[in-house]
Amino acid sequence: MYVMKVCQICDRILGELELDDLTSERPDSIINFVGNVAYSLCPDCMKQLEMERYQRFH
Repeated sequence: MYVMKVCQICDRILGELELDDLTSERPDSIINFVGNVAYSLCPDCMKQLEMERYQRFH
């Protein structure tokens, strides 16, 4: 069965994912499943969140 993979932040469609791939040994950043949609983070949003983590405001 295939599910659609969508970025949870910007709603960009990242492709489709076969549920059998979830048992593979390669890591994936899936956050949540809702019906036939697997919410994840796209590379751009992931990079932006990693950069924001190191910003300091004085």
